[in-house]
Amino acid sequence: MSTRAILETIRTELRQLKEEGHRTAVVSPGNYGLEFMKSSYGYDPDRAVKCSNFIGETIDMVCGLGYERLLLCGHVGKLIKLSCGIMNTHSAEADCRAELMAAAAARNGADSALINRILDCVNTEEACELMKGAGMLKACFETVTEKAAYHLRKRAGDRTAAELMIYSSVYGLLGATSGAEGFLKDAMAEPLMPDKGEG
Repeated sequence: MSTRAILETIRTELRQLKEEGHRTAVVSPGNYGLEFMKSSYGYDPDRAVKCSNFIGETIDMVCGLGYERLLLCGHVGKLIKLSCGIMNTHSAEADCRAELMAAAAARNGADSALINRILDCVNTEEACELMKGAGMLKACFETVTEKAAYHLRKRAGDRTAAELMIYSSVYGLLGATSGAEGFLKDAMAEPLMPDKGEG
């Protein structure tokens, strides 16, 4: 699909859910994020929208459609990029995952040897393993989550309240903003409008 077609699909799905009665937009870059929410919280993936790499455009759509709340949930490999304000997470646009993981480790006291090992990692799961081994995974993702949430909320402005969850396929939930689980519970409790075809 072309970029334009993907964006139109995202917009259509968001609009449809809004018309069905949703006030909280639950968004994830891909299927893994939706599966994480289903397995960890029992959330129905059909009530969420995949935004692919287009985080910035999707935030704009959510705000433009008048949603009250936005919850973004995604794998660390995608959302680590949001911690420095990257809104299109395709590797062709920007790929600084190792550098951002290393920066988070440095900020939390990693020595140069560990920083260099993180910079040499092939993927973010490997970097998480090194952080875990050094006893700093939780602290690092408090930093990452804070930075990513800042950019998420800056993009949303005062139009829509926004929360964030970042997970690992190995270690589960790595970081979440204070209101993230509350937003998810709100989304799960939202009643849907009756189907228009019903009598």
